[in-house]
Amino acid sequence: MDTALRIASVLLPLLYLLVTVGYGFLFFAKRPAARKVAPPLFYATLALHLLYLVALAVRWHQFPMASVSQTLSAVAFAVALVYAFVEWHGREASTGFLMLLVASFLETLSALLRTPSPPDREIFHNPLFATHTGFALLHSTAFMVAATYGFLFLRLYHEIKRRRFSVFFGQLPPLEVLERMTSGALLVGFAALTGTMIAGAVWAKQEFEEPWLRDPKILMTFGIWLFYGVVLLLLRLRRLQGRQLALAALAGVVAILFSLLGVNLFLTEVHGFL
Repeated sequence: MDTALRIASVLLPLLYLLVTVGYGFLFFAKRPAARKVAPPLFYATLALHLLYLVALAVRWHQFPMASVSQTLSAVAFAVALVYAFVEWHGREASTGFLMLLVASFLETLSALLRTPSPPDREIFHNPLFATHTGFALLHSTAFMVAATYGFLFLRLYHEIKRRRFSVFFGQLPPLEVLERMTSGALLVGFAALTGTMIAGAVWAKQEFEEPWLRDPKILMTFGIWLFYGVVLLLLRLRRLQGRQLALAALAGVVAILFSLLGVNLFLTEVHGFL
């Protein structure tokens, strides 16, 4: 298995690079051939990446985020996975170049930093903690992707108002497509955040006697969950759309960054009950 893992760690960056180049032809040149080749190659790469992460977990008997290399690969997979849903939900493949460029960079960096064996972290053997961490990675990535599409929506919106298109923003799909992509990423993020909270609550209840419900990060996370829940409800009711949705996606990421950085710096480190 070690040999297969070494081969996969080299093959994956190359495949992501090929996929990114294919989507680049689709984004900048609108090549019909790229539309036929790039998405199937991307889905095959995504499937191989999933098998690679599962093989890592089986080989080392722990959640595959125990080292910097493994974490980078997991983040790359999360970016690619969220984009796969966004592409399906938005019914548009041209923006894959932007997201897969990030995934390609992260997977290449992961391969460069790969070590023969990761550290053995006891906490990563816990299935509940692994589930909690996996969902946390997915929801953070999804909300970042949503904010990226929200930003692209706002920039294209202003380009249309000015009736002047730069080379880059002139390649973007219509506003309604960017809106669907933003909402698709928000849906993934909200579902994953719900999973994060459920798995984390079960794990904390089993492992800790401290009043973990009063932990500042948990309270902040619950507030973020309520915020995104209201945004998606208003979107469903068609009370929120377009520019408002883009602004909400950006505002949500600001709240997440405060939860990750501000709460740690000023209120508690990680979780106060740990």
